[in-house]
Amino acid sequence: MIDIAKIKYSLLAVLSDGAKVRPQIATSNVTTEENEGELAVRLEADFHNAKTSDGKRLHQKLPLGCRLSLYSDWGTGSNEVFRGAIFNWRYKEDPQEQISITAYDPLFYLKNSKDDRYYKANTTGKAIIVDIAKAWGIPLGTVQGPNVALAKQIFRGDELSDMITNVLEQSKKRGGGEWVVRSKQGKLDVVQPGQNSPVYHFGADSNVSLVEDQQDIENLVTRVKVIGAEDKEGKAPVRATKDGRTEFGILQDLVYERQYDNLSAATKAAEEILDEQGKPRKKRKVSTPDLPFLRKGDKVHITAGTLNGYYVVLGITRKLSDLTMTLEVEDVA
Repeated sequence: MIDIAKIKYSLLAVLSDGAKVRPQIATSNVTTEENEGELAVRLEADFHNAKTSDGKRLHQKLPLGCRLSLYSDWGTGSNEVFRGAIFNWRYKEDPQEQISITAYDPLFYLKNSKDDRYYKANTTGKAIIVDIAKAWGIPLGTVQGPNVALAKQIFRGDELSDMITNVLEQSKKRGGGEWVVRSKQGKLDVVQPGQNSPVYHFGADSNVSLVEDQQDIENLVTRVKVIGAEDKEGKAPVRATKDGRTEFGILQDLVYERQYDNLSAATKAAEEILDEQGKPRKKRKVSTPDLPFLRKGDKVHITAGTLNGYYVVLGITRKLSDLTMTLEVEDVA
């Protein structure tokens, strides 16, 4: 068991000349966010602009581009739980003389970089992600997949993060399953969700302070048509129709056969759309005591409010000052 009261965090900033600064968390407001749909973890902090040991102010020790690491000890020694760099720097002169920073882990470079890239047919998603990471100098950690072969990939001026997201979506439509991309100790990991052990429990009678549960069918898809190639007159035949939960009415999407190797692959993509978007959407959040090592993609067990079962973490927001976190979760597939 983890004793929440004994969890400690510390920050370490490393300057370009190798000098080290340790901003105080105890008197600061520090949060981290690992959000659904974003590759990089964001760290935000507001510090008192105190004097350091050499007589300088803290704002002189935290320049843009400064390397920043967050460590936590939950009873197993100090562990690095965030590694990144400062991308935003703000000073406000008020009675508290506050310096604020925003830092991102290395995957932020994939979000803010565009490129033209080409991958021939039958290249796997894993190979594409590895190639992109190597091109941008991001070290590789555990890259398990996806391992299904894809159609030819042509990217023209796309953000690298969008390329990776697109590859993951295509792989899933081809039966390659779900994958989570995240950074750990400066290295890129691509892992399947729900593989963590142990799986931690959060219950209303012990450690859950808030539950939010919202469900809707606003983006539901109940029918997908597979459209074939146009004839000389410009007419495109319907090659296949896949129906889902049409009791909610007809809410239709299209798949074009030309984007896939053959009709079978296109039909599989239609089925994947129904599998992903063919059921009511659920947005669920729980607020609990912090577990510093929990990551997006990890599995948890929750019995609180309307939640009762196993869930995969889609996003995490942490408030280090009060050792709490808010989890956004979805049902285990």
